[in-house]
Amino acid sequence: MGRKRTIDRNQTMNAIEAVVREHGVAGLSIDAVAREAGISKSSVVYDFENKSALLAAFIGQKMTEKRAKIDTAALDYKDDPDAFLHALLDVFGGCRSDEDMACAMSISASVASDDRCRALMNARFAEDMDLVMNQTADPRRARLVWATLHGLASLEYFGLFTFPETERNQLLQDIRTLLTSDLPTK
Repeated sequence: MGRKRTIDRNQTMNAIEAVVREHGVAGLSIDAVAREAGISKSSVVYDFENKSALLAAFIGQKMTEKRAKIDTAALDYKDDPDAFLHALLDVFGGCRSDEDMACAMSISASVASDDRCRALMNARFAEDMDLVMNQTADPRRARLVWATLHGLASLEYFGLFTFPETERNQLLQDIRTLLTSDLPTK
């Protein structure tokens, strides 16, 4: 019979997030998470064998939280064949704090250096693209909107470029217009 769990996993996940927000991915370690959570190192190792597992758990949780927001927003578009894309635009277009951007940048950076994290992100993007393509009446347009929105997100999350708020809002509105317009056939 295995050891009974005595540490709340949510407590550990909150500690992982706190460490990443305060010290970035580079500061994430079994020791740092144990200190932040106020638990023993062995308790953290019990759930997460190494830094890669900590990071993957953190990214998995963030992706699940974001997906829940998108799914909730999609309810507003339940009769639209592009409900997921409309919801994605709503969620992405919402207010972003400096903390949120720093967290997103940490996640983005980890994808480049960790195979487990990259696999998680690849799987989620493939799942999202399948959902988009299976819902839409116009796959060509939906694919273009999805790729455009993720291009904008990548610029921001990697800290490469941020449009001024007014221009960003106009760009998001233009992407939404693209979502609802027919593309030329040529």
